[in-house]
Amino acid sequence: MSASSKTWETPAPALESAHCRVPFLGYSVDSLSMDEAVAWVARAVQEPRLHHIAVINANKMWIANRNSRLQQIIQSADLVIPEYAVVWGCRVLGTPVAAHIGGIMLLQSLLPWLESEGVGVYFLGARLAVVETLVMRLKRQYPRLNVAGALSGYFPPEESNAVVEGINKSGASIAFVALGSPKQEFWIDNNREHLQVRVALGVGGSFDVLAGLKKDAPSWVRHGGEWLYRLAQDPRHLWKRYLTTNPWFVSQVLREKFMPCKMSKPTQTA
Repeated sequence: MSASSKTWETPAPALESAHCRVPFLGYSVDSLSMDEAVAWVARAVQEPRLHHIAVINANKMWIANRNSRLQQIIQSADLVIPEYAVVWGCRVLGTPVAAHIGGIMLLQSLLPWLESEGVGVYFLGARLAVVETLVMRLKRQYPRLNVAGALSGYFPPEESNAVVEGINKSGASIAFVALGSPKQEFWIDNNREHLQVRVALGVGGSFDVLAGLKKDAPSWVRHGGEWLYRLAQDPRHLWKRYLTTNPWFVSQVLREKFMPCKMSKPTQTA
């Protein structure tokens, strides 16, 4: 069944549900619980357009500070969900958000609802062996999950149109895009006029974790210690990133905190 022909027996909560949008270092971050985020997605798949959910964290802000296009994409996203560094930063600046909602956390929280409602999903990204293992594992855990399609993220740029066409033909309503940042954000933005899915979410390296090939940070370190956990698993590739981005991010938050002109209070979404 195509995205445009999908019907629902029970209307989902409206996108205009009351939650705050918090200003943070030039961005607007959505302050909502995980249940509210799932409800937002449930409503979004009923609307005939693509909704881009962007994840914001210290590393992505560091890249965006040097790449105006990524900055604009995040600023114009339909929903901006904060990982823990941003949650910490908002709290320091006196504009706390409701919850830490990472891309992989939202994906995992959506799975039971996706299975129960039969919403078609498409997985794009990672190596072929990873995405195949991911689909097999998810089908064991959620037997009725409607996997409309899956494709490795290692395709040449000239095949991007064919990839979009394949996603559209699959009838998927949600695309999880794991191409890494900023490539995944650029790809979604480049194709948003042609993609027929209702929701697109960039999820970075989540497929390796969900496929069981890498371990996710346990719950007891999900309050600021995820980066140390990930660094311990892959120090060769991550040490430079964290050594660069984390001090920069902390300095930006502290500079904002002690500047005479304070950030404005959260505004209510329309």
